Amino acid sequence: MSQDGVATEVELEWALAGDVAAPDEQVEEVLTALRATGRTPEVGVDVLRAAAFRLVSEDRLDEVGRGWLELLDAVRAHPDARLADLPPARTD
Repeated sequence: MSQDGVATEVELEWALAGDVAAPDEQVEEVLTALRATGRTPEVGVDVLRAAAFRLVSEDRLDEVGRGWLELLDAVRAHPDARLADLPPARTD
């Protein structure tokens, strides 16, 4: 698990391997919603992946806490998510 206990090492690796090509304002919308409500707004899977990348690469997971799990679930449930987009399964 990560230092704050929310993300596993394989989730961190998945996030860092993601595509970051998404509009900054949409990524910030996701991060703001996660911080405020723990939920993700309806956005494209690329935006969700970019939000995960930003949280991990900028060491900001503590800002969203358990909202991280919501973000992963949103990617898993997204109708446009390809197999390569899906975060690793949890074993805990």
